[in-house]
Amino acid sequence: MASNLLIRSFAFVLLAAISSCSGSRGYHLNSNGPKVKTGLEVFIKKYARDYKGKRAVLVTNHSGVNYNLESNIGLLRSCGIDVAMIMAPEHGLYGYENKYDPSQFYFESRVKTVVYNLHKLSAGDVRYLTKKADIVIFDIQDMGMRCYTYITNLKFIMDCLNGSGIELIVLDRPNPASFLGVDGAFLEKRFTTRFISAFPSTFLYDMTVGESAEYYRGEYAKEVKLRVIRMKGYDRDMMYTESALPWVPPSPNLPTYESSILYTSMVLMEGINISLGRGTPKPFEYIGAPWIEPVSFCRGLEELGLKNFRFRPVYFLPTFSKHSSTRCGGAQIFYLGGKFSPTEVSFRIIKYIMKTYPPARWDSFGGSYEIDSLAGTDRLRKAVISGKDYSEFRKEIEKESSLFNKKRKKYLIY
Repeated sequence: MASNLLIRSFAFVLLAAISSCSGSRGYHLNSNGPKVKTGLEVFIKKYARDYKGKRAVLVTNHSGVNYNLESNIGLLRSCGIDVAMIMAPEHGLYGYENKYDPSQFYFESRVKTVVYNLHKLSAGDVRYLTKKADIVIFDIQDMGMRCYTYITNLKFIMDCLNGSGIELIVLDRPNPASFLGVDGAFLEKRFTTRFISAFPSTFLYDMTVGESAEYYRGEYAKEVKLRVIRMKGYDRDMMYTESALPWVPPSPNLPTYESSILYTSMVLMEGINISLGRGTPKPFEYIGAPWIEPVSFCRGLEELGLKNFRFRPVYFLPTFSKHSSTRCGGAQIFYLGGKFSPTEVSFRIIKYIMKTYPPARWDSFGGSYEIDSLAGTDRLRKAVISGKDYSEFRKEIEKESSLFNKKRKKYLIY
């Protein structure tokens, strides 16, 4: 209880800090200031005054801060916008929750606002609540991957607002994985789920959240009244570190930018019965299981020839998730830089594990294989089972991926 209160108190410091409509506190990552200005910063400086007195539903979490780590809640209010309610995604408003919050809403006294849990709201709930608003503002740091639930939240909000006439303002932020490009299979309808696989795209879609909104409006939710506030100074090929923006962990298990890069390749392994280091100091940098011997495991991984990565033998003890409280042998994965295909890395490591270790198995949930929902297709799993090379799998998904890539280009801003 005490630790939760401490976390909440610290998060509140980040959320509550305000100074003026444009922000002026002197936090700097370098003497020259940020190279990229987020949509939040552009909106506060240039457009917020146009919405003074408007009643807003704010879809956000702890990642909705400016360069000086000031919360969007305070900044919007300082500009005269009435933040009447907040809708928070997975991990909650403060970003520390590893389990889904069972409550539908609560009153957060620190920001004097009711906070609704998006994962507990139906489409009817959202339509009813947003009818009370003049505008809906979406400001969350996305990860650029279909299985990352924040992009699903954007789709959900857009579906609910479609045809309502209520303006949706998306405050754009960098895509930390954009430098990897478009990758993986396009989502097949039969593998659509409410949270993990809903956004109609390839596994990595190489769009910012603003571009994603433009794409989804243009192709699917054509009657959304959408306004995207563009960033300044952003280049889609830059790595997040080149933006000079502070890395605010978008979720509890992505503490560093390096962990988020590794996440792109490791998350598909949630579909097999190994630990990905959740509940350790190195989530998504550690992978393993109780039945893996680290030295031989890493030797096998090195023999895969994944030139962007190196592997160190380790033992680790997950405190939650798979193999919780059980010592696991495995590897610490080091990213060496450069561009790679996350789907290819996942495919080759999964194939090696499934072939080498008899206890390895495909995890299922609700009668379906988890890997199929994550990948958006069952062709990856079937290709591994049949012993196919990655090149063969890539040919199977190429047509749909190419079609998506052609469509998305119409909506690129940067």
